[in-house]
Amino acid sequence: MAIQNASDLLVYKITTPAQAQVTRIKVKSSTPLNDFTSGDYLILNNITDDDGDITDGNTEGITGANTGTNVLSVIAAKLATFDYTATAVGTDGVWKYRDFTNGANGPVPTLEVVDGTAEFKVGAVVIDVLTSGQSEVYQPIAYSTSASLSMSTDLRDITTKDSPGWQENAKGLSSFEMSTDALWDVNNAVGVESAINDLDEGAAVDVKFSDRVRNLVDNEAVSGEGWYVSTNLDQTKHLEDPFGQYTATKYKVNTNSGSINVYQVTPIVLVEGKIPTYSIYIKGSGSCTAAWIGVYQLSGSTTQATNPVAMKLSGAGSVGVQSGNLFPITGLSTSEWTRVQVSQTLPISGADLKRIQLNIYPGGTVGTQTTADEIIIASCQLEIGTTATDYQNPTEVNCYQGKALVNSVSVDAGTEENATYSASFTGTSELFVNGLGPELLSNTYLDGVESGTTTRVIDGWTIARAAANCLSNFENPGGHLEWSNTAETDLKTSGITLVADKEYELTYTVSALSNANTRLKITLSSPDYELPLTVATHTVRLKMGGPLVTSLRLQSVGASGSVTFSHISLKEVFS
Repeated sequence: MAIQNASDLLVYKITTPAQAQVTRIKVKSSTPLNDFTSGDYLILNNITDDDGDITDGNTEGITGANTGTNVLSVIAAKLATFDYTATAVGTDGVWKYRDFTNGANGPVPTLEVVDGTAEFKVGAVVIDVLTSGQSEVYQPIAYSTSASLSMSTDLRDITTKDSPGWQENAKGLSSFEMSTDALWDVNNAVGVESAINDLDEGAAVDVKFSDRVRNLVDNEAVSGEGWYVSTNLDQTKHLEDPFGQYTATKYKVNTNSGSINVYQVTPIVLVEGKIPTYSIYIKGSGSCTAAWIGVYQLSGSTTQATNPVAMKLSGAGSVGVQSGNLFPITGLSTSEWTRVQVSQTLPISGADLKRIQLNIYPGGTVGTQTTADEIIIASCQLEIGTTATDYQNPTEVNCYQGKALVNSVSVDAGTEENATYSASFTGTSELFVNGLGPELLSNTYLDGVESGTTTRVIDGWTIARAAANCLSNFENPGGHLEWSNTAETDLKTSGITLVADKEYELTYTVSALSNANTRLKITLSSPDYELPLTVATHTVRLKMGGPLVTSLRLQSVGASGSVTFSHISLKEVFS
């Protein structure tokens, strides 16, 4: 643990559970479309897939009757390809409706159904958000003045008459206890009474003994969950970041028009009433050495900036004068990282606050971007205050975490805006290091005796080869995959249980590689993830998008190549 003293510790509590957005689409029951011809299409925007990526301009042709039921059926068919679930058709007066739930938890934009060659009559379609999407949020509620963690293991006496004159013991039951004295922020959204409720209800709570979490962005990658991308931007993921990991992403404009950007969204509960600062690493790409950056809050349906300021922290280039709530960045290097910070100078406040977001636009202009505009970004950080600190990788925060019962709670009247809070907890489960559960794979080094011809099998793993001359095999230890365009291969393990919406950490070591275009994808359930491949040890976070599955599959993609793994580990990530 890197904790130096108790002041580095915070008491956290889940303040919002993770949930997906539920949207109700209502269409007039009878003839909702004008001058309808079978085959006319509608356009669906703001579709969010299980990876959190957003796409616009999805067309879907309508065949059959000009009725609300049929139009909803067509919409449901399109959304199902993005792993939405839908209720059966319901009736509300002159309306037919269905409720749609997207696969990704977290804040997402509202679905849009707009005219294509098919045109709705005025007022014939209504879209309502029944449940807003939100991420699971741990909010700091108390600031420690002291804290302790103790762990113990009982010993079982296994001494026998054959013991050599000494008592012999084996490991028995393990347990842990945590206690803390803290100052509770009584202005916090979570009241002191919540701690009393935990004790009174007798339910197990999540407890963390952790480094201070400075970075409120909980995704080390600058893509996927929490990141929203204009349709007209192409992504190249798993590029090397400033710290030698493969979390950077290149964003390239693919059309010569529009105001095209990528933005990061953080739940408003973490920053409301506070002054936030974003920082991010940026590089130029191709012939493009410029970008624009800005920070906004969304109040109701209005996106607004609150007196932002920006500056360069390190690297090449410079940050220019604010224009339209954005700041130009020019002179970027294509080989050296530039770190930029952008801050609000007033606390986040307003009616109907929804989120805060960092907007980034590739290129030297906004609104007339071209296909020459592209940038690479990495390692985004959001923290409270007006000064950025060193980047903190959210997946590398030292902590111990487990389920516990509240033994005692003491709250004393404090001074000004704080109360004095003391509590102790007794563990009811295993104590997980750094928020990771136990190993899910039975054979992490892929060792054993292989068998089979086109299929190779060892303990816990199978290599499926499309042809006998596909040279994939087990190297005892290690697994070697080799394929061509006409002879694909995959590496699969079964007997594990992976649950929808839970996050998992995959760590793997590539010991050999050929062909720069070698690519593998990992299939848990929808979505698929493409793996970064270099000779090194990699760690990636994966979130299950579909239903429970019992296997992990690494599968070759496209061009020929080969890759050898010497170690693979999979663990559940506990929030």
